[in-house]
Amino acid sequence: MPLGVAEQLTLLPRSYANNTCVCGSGSTCSSPAFIDGWLVPGFRVGCNPIESLLQSTMECLYNITCIDKIKPNDYISDMIFRALDSTRSSSDALVQSLVDVIMVDQWDINVTYESYYRACAPLYCTYSLNMRFDKVYVFTTIISLTGGLTVTLKLVIPHTVKFGRYIFMCRRRLVRSTVTVIA
Repeated sequence: MPLGVAEQLTLLPRSYANNTCVCGSGSTCSSPAFIDGWLVPGFRVGCNPIESLLQSTMECLYNITCIDKIKPNDYISDMIFRALDSTRSSSDALVQSLVDVIMVDQWDINVTYESYYRACAPLYCTYSLNMRFDKVYVFTTIISLTGGLTVTLKLVIPHTVKFGRYIFMCRRRLVRSTVTVIA
């Protein structure tokens, strides 16, 4: 670049819906999707791929001709694409509404072991837990055992030595008192 020449870089945010929605001000902007100039029924494109998907419908996926148009031409596979069954959901339902329906609002847990044992009537129950000892677990276990043994031995050994000394002294006195010297 020659001296004294400056270039200017201008960044313009992407806009949708005839320039009425700008991605810089909102992530939910979207417009109909086109592939090679062909309008894909129900599909939307926008600032955020997830938002675009949630605003789309699955209208195209109910029509095998539409599926064949959006399927890549170089797609080599034994997979067979079929159109969706229109009795399951409406072709004009937003993906967002389908997601809202399938998500769990509240999870109620009702565990009754009595009913299980009545229905299955097992003869006995076993519980097994497979654990692998990793290096960190073995190391910390050895350290904690060493620490525990150290504390225990510091408390027990002095009392054991005192007790042993006491018994030794008692026997020594007993032996001295029974020995008579004959001169």
